[in-house]
Amino acid sequence: MKKGLKGIDTAIRLVEDAVSVASLAGIVAIAFASTIARYCFKSGFLWGDEVSQALLVMMGMFGCARAVRTNGHTEFTTLQKKIKARAGRIALRICILSLTLGLLLFLFVTSIGYAQASTVLSAVLKIPRRFYYLPVPIGFALCIYEYIRNIKSKVLEDPEEDFDLAGKEDEKP
Repeated sequence: MKKGLKGIDTAIRLVEDAVSVASLAGIVAIAFASTIARYCFKSGFLWGDEVSQALLVMMGMFGCARAVRTNGHTEFTTLQKKIKARAGRIALRICILSLTLGLLLFLFVTSIGYAQASTVLSAVLKIPRRFYYLPVPIGFALCIYEYIRNIKSKVLEDPEEDFDLAGKEDEKP
């Protein structure tokens, strides 16, 4: 059972990474090709902006889940450092994590309704806009999954020390 869940988790990680990289590469390729076409050939791609917009939403949502997986999001470490008792820090992290999951759940439910309600077609490609908005609830669902997956470590483990841009550990008073 544990091996099957690990395989599913690996597949989710690979999807998050692949979609993030592919959407960024697509945005860069479309922007580069549009620039060359516009300035060298005096023409452009009418569909380029629509596809770039869809890829940007996709990259943002899947990248957000990837950031949660790799602890790339900011945390309230300053407030946690002020609490000396470990039980107090754990209680604060439980509160913050509960609020975060509650907000993500609210955004997930809201974004499903938003994606379903969109019946408008895109201007150039005539694709239903709901396909452009579909990555939003998927991204929120992946974020919820990532937070739940790491709930034990996020609550029980103190975050690593902060580092400044030069790579030196912040001085402790």
